[in-house]
Order: sequence, then structure tokens, then C-alpha cells
Amino acid sequence: MTTQITFQGILGDRQLLNFFKGRNWNDNPSGPVEIVIEQGLHLSPWATTLIAAYGAWLHEVRDVDVHIDYDPSSPTGKFIENIGLPSALGYDCEIPIRRNYVPLTKITTSKEIKPFIDKTAELLDLDDSELADALKYSLTELLRNVVQHSKSRIGGFASAVFYPTKGIVEITIADIGCGLRHSLHEAYPEINRDEKALRFALLPHVSGTFASGNYGNMKDNAGLGLFFVKEIASRAYGGFFLASGSSLVDVWGNKDGSMGKKYVSAERGGWRGTFAVLQLRKDSIGEFDSLLQTCRDIAAEARKSDKEFLVDFLDETPVINGLHVIQVKEFDEDVEEAAKIRDDKIIPALIREDLVVLDFSGIRAATQSFVHALMYKLFKDAPTIKSCLSISCADNASIQAIKAVAAYAAAEEKNVGA
Repeated sequence: MTTQITFQGILGDRQLLNFFKGRNWNDNPSGPVEIVIEQGLHLSPWATTLIAAYGAWLHEVRDVDVHIDYDPSSPTGKFIENIGLPSALGYDCEIPIRRNYVPLTKITTSKEIKPFIDKTAELLDLDDSELADALKYSLTELLRNVVQHSKSRIGGFASAVFYPTKGIVEITIADIGCGLRHSLHEAYPEINRDEKALRFALLPHVSGTFASGNYGNMKDNAGLGLFFVKEIASRAYGGFFLASGSSLVDVWGNKDGSMGKKYVSAERGGWRGTFAVLQLRKDSIGEFDSLLQTCRDIAAEARKSDKEFLVDFLDETPVINGLHVIQVKEFDEDVEEAAKIRDDKIIPALIREDLVVLDFSGIRAATQSFVHALMYKLFKDAPTIKSCLSISCADNASIQAIKAVAAYAAAEEKNVGA
């Protein structure tokens, strides 16, 4: 009996978060699978890349026959053929060569990375050298993660599309492998949830190659790949989605130069493996060498002292099972109560390696003394702060106070060790 797996409606960039939350990928279909692309469906490159990886995994790993049903005369059907989805699913068909499109490409070895990147740069025909450099750098880092760490039996699928009228390049890379949590867990045993793995993976100097005791003392270039991609996207007013297992993080750059970030938890299983969607804006990249140097400077500062860089600031409080949310407004500027909640609730939760969010909603310009009472001891003594604690909904003045307390804790630690 054939199992039909249907995709319908609009699957554009704005639908990615809800799609991730609600999509139930059938990992164990009975009999052959027919992937149905309904007429009127709007597909973004990220959607076709996920479908390609999923279909290839069903066929190559689950040994299931996979077919695709679509209308080749429709706009969606033409896009599907231009992006190479039928070919990725094993159909013997010619992919039309289209300017601004890089069709779905399977990457399984390191030797295949550079040829794909060169092809991408050529086909996208970018006339902006800074955007081209950012694209090549980001693609290299993302694909290297697939080859070196994913343990994906199908490798990874990558695609790229340049939208000239918007000046945006969108890159999607997806694998169905072990996922970030599994990849990091051996070196970092404290990473026992997908949400922790996502947060941790975006920090500077985090790599599955090194033990957790070496955090901040690794070789200069170790564990900078995803951190650099995140910084490049956000500092150039772009976007970066990274999903693994049951969790997704959405990072974007605001016009004022600040970074926005939020986490989404899947309600129906998530993604078996890891996928990334990177959006770069041509008019916001600026001078790439300078942008890259800024990223290196941040990483260098993190090596000196990681306290400030371990603070995970979120635009909104995520909805995640088992999350401990502390509403800071309930004890606003009460330093005694702040210290009590820190000792009685926050530190025990962090010791248990639970996820904790300090929600600063309604707090305007938290004072240094209040933040010190609430957080100094956390920065100084809590070993799991880098993977378990987040700050949500803080205004800029409060953020600066938190960063100052983190820096002060780091300075005190350095003086003690001197």
C-alpha cells in the first residue's frame, strides 16, 4: 500500500517556523511513498531541500521506493524542476540551467565542497565581491559541518537561490544524521537536550572535536564555523535559521545593528538531523574582510574571558517543555528577594542542568546593583550557565547592566587566578 505524504498551502520564508513546529515527518512508512506537491503550493528553497533530504533518506536508508507527484506545467512545478527536486529523488531528468539558481546538490565528502561552492558562485552570477565572499565562506563552514560531524548516511543536500530584485541570497543545507546534540555530547556531556545543543553550537570555540574542559582554550580556529555564520548573517542584516532534533533557533540582524534571536520547539517530532537556512543581503554585507575581522575580534575576546559571551539574549520567552521561567518583574529592584530566588530556584535548576529563562518583561533599565544581586553568583559559580541559562525581553539598558556584571565576574575570576 502506497503512503502519500502531501505538501500544500504556502511554504515561504515566513512559514518556516510554523512548519517546523507542526510538521510530522513519517519516519516509518509502510510500503512505497508518494510525495504529493499540491497545485497552488508555494515552495521556498528551504522546503525543497528538506523534501529532497527526506526523500533520499527514505530511499537510501529505509529502502523505500519514493515517487513525486506534481504538475510540471504549474509555476510550482517549474520551480521544482529548476531547483532539481525530481533529480534529487532519483528521477533521470535534465535540470535546466537557470541563472540565479543552484540546483539541489548532494554533498558527501570534503572534496565535493569546493567544486559546489565554485559552481554556486558562477551560477548565481553575483556582481558584488563582498557578497560572493560571504557566501563562499558561509557555505564552506556549513558544508564542512555536514561532512565532518553529521554522520549522515546520505550526506547533505544544498541549494542556493539569488533574488536580484530583493538583493538576497538564500542558502539551505540539510542532512539526516545524528544531530547537533549527539555530535556535541561526547565532548560536552552536559549537552543533553536539543535546545542546549543549538545554543551551545552558536558560541565561539565550541566543537565536537574538543572536550568541554577546553572551552575558551582551543586552537584559534576551532569551533568558530557556526558562530561566524551567525555573526555574518546578523551583522549584515540577514537571517540564519538552525534546526536540529526538536529545536530551532532563528537569528536575525536588526537595522540598528543589534541581533534578534528566538527559539522554537517542535510539537510533532522536529527534524531528524540538522538543517540550516542562511539569508544574506547584498546591500548590507559591506566590506567582508572587515566583517570577518570583527567576528575574529569577538572570538579572541571570548578566548580571554567567556563570561560575557555566554549570555544568551532572546527577544521573547520560548515555549519549551520543562523550561523554568523566572519573571523578574515580580521582584523588581528587590535585591534581597533576587538573591533568595537566585539561591533557592535558579542555582538548583542549573545544577540539575535544567533550562532556565530570566524574563525581564516590564523591567525598565534594571540597576547594576539589582542585576549584581541576581546574576553575579551565577556568572561566577554556575558551571552550566553557558548551556542552560537565557535572558529574555530585556531592554538595552538592562542588557548592558547584565553584560557589565558578567565582565566584572570574569575580571574577579582572573584576579583570583593571578
